[in-house]
Amino acid sequence: MGLLDEHTFPFCVTAHAFNHDKSQVAVCPNSNEVHIYSRGGAQQWALAHVLKEHDLLVTSIDWAPQTNRIVTCSQDKNAYVWALDRAGGVWKPTLVHLRIHRAATQVKWSPQENKFAVASGDKCVAVCYFGEDNDWWVSKHIRKPIASTVLCVDWHPNNVLIACGGTDMKARVLSAYIKGVDQKPAATAWGERLPFNTLCGEFESPAGGWVHSIAFSPDGDSVAFATHDSSLTVASPATGEVVSVRSPGLPLVTLVWPDAHTIVAAGHDCSPAVYTRDGGGGSWRLAAKLGEDKSRRSATASPSNSNSAFNLFRQMDSRNQQAKPATPGAAADGSLKSVHQNTITELRRDPAGNPAEASSSGIDGRLVQWSIRA
Repeated sequence: MGLLDEHTFPFCVTAHAFNHDKSQVAVCPNSNEVHIYSRGGAQQWALAHVLKEHDLLVTSIDWAPQTNRIVTCSQDKNAYVWALDRAGGVWKPTLVHLRIHRAATQVKWSPQENKFAVASGDKCVAVCYFGEDNDWWVSKHIRKPIASTVLCVDWHPNNVLIACGGTDMKARVLSAYIKGVDQKPAATAWGERLPFNTLCGEFESPAGGWVHSIAFSPDGDSVAFATHDSSLTVASPATGEVVSVRSPGLPLVTLVWPDAHTIVAAGHDCSPAVYTRDGGGGSWRLAAKLGEDKSRRSATASPSNSNSAFNLFRQMDSRNQQAKPATPGAAADGSLKSVHQNTITELRRDPAGNPAEASSSGIDGRLVQWSIRA
């Protein structure tokens, strides 16, 4: 386990997504734009394209590995599907008819890349597909029994079921079957008959926290969700088992399943946590924290933009005083003993499906690729 690659952008990264071979990455620099970077010399990232169509903050990005299309959503209540015009070398947007009245919070392509789901503050999930008649992307809404803002969404491997969670403090699995778009799905642990908006499972957070992130296991038989009470919960309908692991640290806001026996979760603690279970289906446990095996030198810490912090350390230096760690995880210079120096905003699975790798981005501007195998 450990660091594979690290790059620091001169801005906060609120969302990121790689293309299929990780030669390009799309990031949101905490604005209404999306920047696409390509690998340059010495393995550094060079700005290649800027996608400008949204009016407000871009909240989520997803890059379809097979069709090479990017979908973005924003607080401006819109989503766009971007396709690369190879003749002109530019990315062209197609408007999505979302029909929502609040901000879009997250977007995910379905496994077959013929649909995508948009979570929103409008108490619904918009399931979008391409309307041949209108030549644009149209949507159907999943509303019941959602009672508040939806913060996260994920697709089941069968391309029909979705999982979602949000500020009503519940995680749900629902059917996003679209007649004429989807083939009738095979029976799963979540049910057999799956008309649109069928509720297949509902789970509460252990201590009433918002559900920040949710994801299906690779085989689709389980769903995991992270909540603001610093808990990671895994539900398996086939066995009726619902297991929660309480994190000793700050809340988790993002998670991924690299394989059926491993979950990587991260958030305000700044270090991705690897949870594992025995192959026979044992209990989940915290196995390791990535990037905390070495102390970070002050040279690697992000430069401070705060004059007050600079003056504080200058005064301590003039008085020959030694800075003391503010927290148990901080070094003497105030930097954290971790690769990320601030909240991790998003974890992503390897786009090629490699179960040994994952990536993370954070408020500190870092984009990090991890090896999650010992």
